Amino acid sequence: MTATPQTSRALALLLKHDRPVPRYTSYPTAASFRNDVGELQLRQQLADVTDAPLSLYVHVPFCRHACWYCGCNRITTQLGSKVVKPYLAALAKELELIAEAMPQRRRLAQMHWGGGTPNYLNREETAQLWELIRRYFDFDDELEASIEVNPEGLSRDAACQLRELGFNRISFGIQDADPDVQRAVNRVVPETQLRHAMHWLREAGFESVNVDLICGLPLQTQERFRRTLNLVQELRPDRISLFSFAYLPEQLPMQRKIQAEDLPSQWQRLSMLEDANQLLCANGYDAIGMDHYALSSDGLAEAARQGRLHRNFQGYTTGGELDLLGIGPSAISQFRHLFSQNERGLKAYTTALANGTLPVERGLVVKDPDVLRRRELIRDVMCHFTVEVPQHGFDSELRDLEALERDGLVRLNRHEGGVSVQVTNDGRWLIRTIAAVFDPDQRRQASGSRLI
Repeated sequence: MTATPQTSRALALLLKHDRPVPRYTSYPTAASFRNDVGELQLRQQLADVTDAPLSLYVHVPFCRHACWYCGCNRITTQLGSKVVKPYLAALAKELELIAEAMPQRRRLAQMHWGGGTPNYLNREETAQLWELIRRYFDFDDELEASIEVNPEGLSRDAACQLRELGFNRISFGIQDADPDVQRAVNRVVPETQLRHAMHWLREAGFESVNVDLICGLPLQTQERFRRTLNLVQELRPDRISLFSFAYLPEQLPMQRKIQAEDLPSQWQRLSMLEDANQLLCANGYDAIGMDHYALSSDGLAEAARQGRLHRNFQGYTTGGELDLLGIGPSAISQFRHLFSQNERGLKAYTTALANGTLPVERGLVVKDPDVLRRRELIRDVMCHFTVEVPQHGFDSELRDLEALERDGLVRLNRHEGGVSVQVTNDGRWLIRTIAAVFDPDQRRQASGSRLI
C-alpha cells in the first residue's frame, strides 16, 4: 500500500491523540448514571403537563445468532414466539404504567425499534406491538417511524408489511460483504440476499434506507473493504453509518472469539476509512457528523446544512430537542434534566413490571447550569463541527484547543464575546477528542473506546 501525505499526516495525529473517548450520544454520558436515580424521578418527569411531542425507542433484545463484534444488549435464542409472547406482555405492562403516570396522552413525532433484532418478531407479533403502541400514544401525521432489521431474515412480504404498518425509514446491517470477514465475525449474509433486501425495501416504498458498515473487522483489507464499498454504491442507500470497530474483549466477552492478530492495523483501518470518505463524498453523499453519510437530498443532510442536526442515544437525528422515552430492557429515556435507564437484564426488567413498578435501574438528574452549558458545547462540536466558547470560565479548555490548533485540528477565531472554534477536515477524524475538551470527567480519567 502506498502512503499518501494525507494518510501519513492523519495517522500521525491519530497516534498522538489516540485515547479512550466516549461517543457522546449524550452528555453527561451513561458512565455517569447512578443507582439512586430510579422510578420516582421518571414518574415525576412523566407527570409534567405538556403537549410537546415525544420520540419513542422500543428495544427488541432477541437475536437468532450472536455477531461476535456486537456490544448491544441482546439475548441469543432460537425459541421464537416462546420468548416473544411474554416479552410483548411485559412491554404492554410498561406502556400501561407509563400511561398511568402521564396526565394526558402524548403524541409521537418519532419512533424507532432497535435491538437485538426487531424483525425477530413474526408478522403477527410485529403488528401486535405496533397496535400496542397506538393504544397508548397518538401518532403525528408526519410520524418518522424507523426500524432496524437483519437482512438475513428479511423477505419481500415482511418488507411490505413493515411499510404498510407505517414504518417509513429502515436500516439494515451489511458490516462487510466479504464472505471471509463475515465468517470471522459469525455474521454471514450472502451478497445476493443483501441485493434482494434492498430491492424489496425500495419496492415497498420506504422513504429512507440506511445501511451499517463497520471498519476494522478481522480479516478486512483495503481491497476487500473497497469491494464492499462498491456494492454499497450499487445499492445506493439514502444513509450510511460507517462505524469504527471498538475491540473491547475485556468488557465484551463475545469479542474474545475474535483473534487480535486478525484485526487490521491502525494504518489499514485509516486507509479504509479515507477510501470510504473519498468515494462516498465524490458520489453524492454528504459527510454527517462523526460517522454518518447521507445523500445530499436526504433529510439528515438537509438538517446538517440547516444547523438542525441533533444527537441522542439513537445517534444522529433530525428530531431536535424531542424528549426521548425508551421502553424495554436497557432502554434509555432522555429528557433535558433527566436520564433514566431500564433494568438491563430481562429477568430484572420483567420482575419490576410484575411488581407494578417502572423498571428503572439507574439514571442521572442534570440541573447544574455548567453541565447543561457543556452539553450544548459538546453537541455543537459533534453535530456542526463548530462551537462558540464563552469568554469566561473555560481557560483550561481554551489552552487545550490552542494545542489542537497547533496540530491543525481546529481553527480559533477570537472575538469580543469569546472564541469561535471551527473543526478542520483533519480534525473530523478526531471529533470525539475535540468534544472531550469540554468534558471534565475525561480530564480526570479517560474512558470509552479508542478512536481508530
